Amino acid sequence: MSVRVRFAPSPTGHLHVGGARTAIFNWLFAKHHGGTLILRVEDTDQARSTRESEEMVLDDLRWLGLHWDEGPYRQSERLDFYARLGRELLERGVAYRCYCTEEELEAKRKQAEAEGRPPHYDLKCWIDRRDDDAPHAIRFHVPDTDDGRGDVTIDDLIRREITWRKESLGDFILIRSDGFPIYNFCVVADDHDMRITHVIRAEEHLTNTHRQVLIYRAMGWDVPQFAHVSLILGQDRTKLSKRHGATSVNAYADDGYLPDAMLNYLTLLGWSSPDGKEVFTRDYAIEAFSLDRVNSAPAVFDQQKLDWLNGQYVHAMSAAELVPLVRPFFDVPWLEEGIDVVKTSVHRLTQFAEALRFVTEYTPPSVDRAFAEKLAVELRANGAEDYHAMVERLKSATGLKGKALFMPLRLAITGLDHGPELVRAIPLLQHASESDPRVLSPLARVERCIA
Repeated sequence: MSVRVRFAPSPTGHLHVGGARTAIFNWLFAKHHGGTLILRVEDTDQARSTRESEEMVLDDLRWLGLHWDEGPYRQSERLDFYARLGRELLERGVAYRCYCTEEELEAKRKQAEAEGRPPHYDLKCWIDRRDDDAPHAIRFHVPDTDDGRGDVTIDDLIRREITWRKESLGDFILIRSDGFPIYNFCVVADDHDMRITHVIRAEEHLTNTHRQVLIYRAMGWDVPQFAHVSLILGQDRTKLSKRHGATSVNAYADDGYLPDAMLNYLTLLGWSSPDGKEVFTRDYAIEAFSLDRVNSAPAVFDQQKLDWLNGQYVHAMSAAELVPLVRPFFDVPWLEEGIDVVKTSVHRLTQFAEALRFVTEYTPPSVDRAFAEKLAVELRANGAEDYHAMVERLKSATGLKGKALFMPLRLAITGLDHGPELVRAIPLLQHASESDPRVLSPLARVERCIA
């Protein structure tokens, strides 16, 4: 059997990290099995779905490096297909026309709630079936309980055996009176038509599975294998939302995270590698991925872990590789040398600007004047290219050593009491001052301390 999976986002904004994790799991599963990933845009919600939002989601997937094999298909372009299947279900006698208005249905729901009954449809249009042109929806009839045909049991590839009883479900709408199909009907029709073998999706969809399997049975179609992935929680163990910070892939891209690091991290949210490896390539993930190692327990989004992991990717890259990635956030003539000096202290691309601020900004600190004058003499006479020789001469000239020497030296040169190694920072300042008029050379900085 050739594996065929799908990622089916609703185009209502940028891709949420939970949706991105689902897309990654589908992509890895397809790649691992040499299968096919289909992209299907579920855009029948006319009030919220837009083509602009669809393109935002597609851009987020492209940024992550998730390339689909088929699609994107759009449900809004398949309405005739759903209508035809709706008529087929009517002909099979497993669905019926429902002429109840929204007002009538709302009154029935309120009455059921007042009487302590489940708000299931009262079967009025099933008992008194009609076939006329008055406005109507198409409603699915849940089979009777006696023979168990209304019960559903699946063997979920992550959660194992799950059963729903007929009593938990009332007859439900397939196609609304405006002609638009509901989600559960579209999903089943599309998954069958697109020959989907495995449905890997978020656990929020578990409640839909009962209805969907009943539709599969009514149409005489094979039911795909289901795998419901756990929720992603914030540190407070509530569902990840905007109150926890950034939640969209786009926001993380804008904040200087790398797509490979993001894919690596989201893969680890609910899945564990067989050898415990935490930093890995896409090829490794494809080779190692299996649903057997996906945990059914909720995964907690750890911002510090993501920062650490992104830092591992940043530190492993050369300055030349980082230049085009950093330039959109911080662009200077001496960028490559600057990146090379500070990259081990940086975890995100956006942090390079702050890490290199000492190069472009300088406020003369309070430094012992006698020390600054001796340092200026040294810089005028010998420059700063041979840092170690300069330090030895300063030791002899001032009688200082250790912190007593290096703290005023750092302050005079960088204006800060912390930062990259001076052996690298001083040449960077000298070279940057030669190509960027905003940058003061080491000597010019020390002279400002004396002035």
